[in-house]
Amino acid sequence: MKAVIAFFLILTLAPSSEAQVRGGRPAPQPDRYVLIHAGTLLAVPGKKAQKEKTIVVINDRIGRIEQGFVSADAVNAPAGSVVEIIDLSDHFVLPGLMDSHVHLRGEPSRSRRRTERGDRADPTAAQMAVNAMIYARRNLAAGFTSVRDVGSNDESVFAARDAINRGRMIGPRILVSGSALAVTGGHGDGIPMLTTGDPAARLAEGTCDGPIECRKAVRYNYKLGADLIKFTSTGGFGSNTGLDPQLFADEIQAIVETAHLLGMKATTHAYSAISIKEAIRAGVDSIEHGFLLDDEAIRMMKEQGVFLVPTLSAAYPPPIFNIPNPESVRIRNEWRAFERAHAAGVKIAFGTDAGTFKHGTNAKEFDFMVEFGMSPMDAIRSATIVTAELFGINDEAGTLEPGKLADLIAVTGDPLQDIGALHDIDFVMKSGKVAKQSGKMTEPFTYD
Repeated sequence: MKAVIAFFLILTLAPSSEAQVRGGRPAPQPDRYVLIHAGTLLAVPGKKAQKEKTIVVINDRIGRIEQGFVSADAVNAPAGSVVEIIDLSDHFVLPGLMDSHVHLRGEPSRSRRRTERGDRADPTAAQMAVNAMIYARRNLAAGFTSVRDVGSNDESVFAARDAINRGRMIGPRILVSGSALAVTGGHGDGIPMLTTGDPAARLAEGTCDGPIECRKAVRYNYKLGADLIKFTSTGGFGSNTGLDPQLFADEIQAIVETAHLLGMKATTHAYSAISIKEAIRAGVDSIEHGFLLDDEAIRMMKEQGVFLVPTLSAAYPPPIFNIPNPESVRIRNEWRAFERAHAAGVKIAFGTDAGTFKHGTNAKEFDFMVEFGMSPMDAIRSATIVTAELFGINDEAGTLEPGKLADLIAVTGDPLQDIGALHDIDFVMKSGKVAKQSGKMTEPFTYD
């Protein structure tokens, strides 16, 4: 990347210290303009990329997009503003990416090391909060300016999200579900046997049986500040609980209805087509995994606008698992749910299940999506416009248009020709702040 050139417009005399503080409060900060010279700009995935554009970022939002490379003087910034030019004239610029399915509290390498050294104690909530901060940054470095954490606990990822939202550190925008709701003994129930009947432990873990207890679990996560509700309709590979249904229809209905009543979206981990269809009938917003989708379920998803989060990366576990020819690969390849859903016009939201593999390698999902028939443009659109719609933030993010938040990334290759270019993110901006430049992350904390 060419050097960044900063221009400080001293258009008025600097205010005196008396003028800076009125009534004990700091004077307003000057507007900050960042002019991004984009060699190629994909402002709206799905539309044609354009050459030689200037994105005018004002504070945290996009003010306008100009043809050509605009100079600092030509931007006509108000007196006292700070203007900076970032030269990405030899880069491909596009909206920040989004991942609908991550688990920020850990990843397999941590578990493997713990097993090898004989320390079998589970990590504490505090340790997982530190993990969440580190792994959130790793996702941001990979170009993901928004992520959805769908299954942690009642403390850890909330703490990381709140620190980012309060400006104490630069990280991705995080939507948090808290603990995934699961039935006793089901996929996601992590309560030790000795405390399985403890009401407080059940709420904290998200374990619920029957409609009444499931409604209470949703309300508990809502009180914690959850952005959405995630529940596990079926078993799963990670818990060795099979792929069959685990929740009754009335339990699913109670979870989804309560979430919607409280203004939250609901998503479900589901493999079995039976459970997927029960969730769709209940009004669920998205299906995670969905490897056993049948034709009726696909038709229902299309008709009701239910999103599929395919997590193809989760079907192809990395070598760390040491599992030759895993069952997940066979099932995925046999049912080809992703290909069939995409061909039918189901909304595909980008999601990886990062945390079951190394955070920051999320871009391998693009490789699978393209390998299985999606065009590079549609894969990028999935990780921007479509996922922004699922998140409910499409008025704020997902495209680079005036008025939207300045979430953008840049790569040196052309991902429309080679989707693999998204494995190497050179530049990241989140809400108008530079998080990565020339391939290196900036300072994460404010220290205020």
